[in-house]
Amino acid sequence: MNGRSIFAEDCSACHGIDGRGGERAPNITTRREVVSLTDADLIRVVQKGVPGTAMPGFDDLGVEKLNAVVHYLRQLQGIGANVKSSGDPRLGEQLFYGKAECSKCHMVNGRGGFLNSDLSSYGPGRSIEDVRAAIVNPDQRMDRKSEAVTVITADQHTLSGIIRNEDNFVLILQTEDGSFHSLPKKDIAHFERSGHSFMPGDYEKKLSSKEIDDLVSYLINTGALERAPDEKQTSEEE
Repeated sequence: MNGRSIFAEDCSACHGIDGRGGERAPNITTRREVVSLTDADLIRVVQKGVPGTAMPGFDDLGVEKLNAVVHYLRQLQGIGANVKSSGDPRLGEQLFYGKAECSKCHMVNGRGGFLNSDLSSYGPGRSIEDVRAAIVNPDQRMDRKSEAVTVITADQHTLSGIIRNEDNFVLILQTEDGSFHSLPKKDIAHFERSGHSFMPGDYEKKLSSKEIDDLVSYLINTGALERAPDEKQTSEEE
């Protein structure tokens, strides 16, 4: 049974041909809460749909087709795929928490900061080229949620960070130290969007090409690295 053709016919119109989201449905390829679901959970979602959303149920597909489309989704997510990188993921891990200072803003499997996105499930479904580009050119596909902004208050305090929430009256800003600032808009003298990601754009100067390869390899292989100790222990117990 061809899961790819089923996905193209029944899923791609909303989720995109690559599963990374469209105008009517979210990203199901790299989104952590989707990647972390078991196959049984995914089959149940496809079969029954999601109440209160635009996701319908596809119970009429039958067991064989449901399994096929979930298997194809796993391929899109990169689960089980052998992505070969020239870098060393262990050295990349050291860079992530050391010289590169990625962990000041990003978290992987509970370790690191939370100013920017959690990268625990970032690797699956992404190519080495995509990950490298995200590191060396963060502005290329900048998410508006990670844009650096500067606020100057009426009493001339300058704050730089990322907008976490805002309405007509209040802006919630998170600064690099992790602190949240609730700023009444009536007390903001100046507000400026940088047009740039909060992530540094100078990694090609800060790191060697080999170090970037190592960092890419770590991000691609985070899941495998975290599972390694458990797998080793299981093997020893056997």
